[in-house]
Amino acid sequence: MKVQISKLIEKKKTYPSWTTGSRYCLKSKQIDNQITEVFYVINKGIKRTIKRSFPKEIEATPKFSLALGLIKGEGPNALGKSNYRRFTFTNSDPKVINFVLNQLEEQNIFKKKFLINKSVHLIHAKESDEKVIFYWSKKLKISRSKFKCFRSERRTTKYGVCHVYISDVLLRRILDLLIEKIIN
Repeated sequence: MKVQISKLIEKKKTYPSWTTGSRYCLKSKQIDNQITEVFYVINKGIKRTIKRSFPKEIEATPKFSLALGLIKGEGPNALGKSNYRRFTFTNSDPKVINFVLNQLEEQNIFKKKFLINKSVHLIHAKESDEKVIFYWSKKLKISRSKFKCFRSERRTTKYGVCHVYISDVLLRRILDLLIEKIIN
């Protein structure tokens, strides 16, 4: 099944703003045969346009559908406060984190290289910060600068739990709509 992004967002709005509660209509614009720009306009005071490029179509392959299921189970479900403004994914198995990030990359939805510094949080207690960062960096093939450690005495695996944080309100909204369309 192929999902056109422009059709996916028809008559859809953003999540409510955590400061004003306002919701904005999602709109799209075809950039070329392969790229759709998704955007919304905030018209309070100074007019601002929030936009992001996505592929024109998403192929709902079995692997991508599985990744969406994992995102649903281990990812962002809360909409309170500012949670809707970011995509998060959590797991203690690097293979699972890699699988999800690789599926997002294969569908041209998000590239690992665009992770910002300190956006991958590692919660651990058993090893040193340096060992934990080295382990996850090697397993995920992501620069060590992208990681930040937090110590917690909670029961955890040897190298901790990995939380990938991507502050991108449109990525979060599109992934939630894809989950709704493909797996719900």
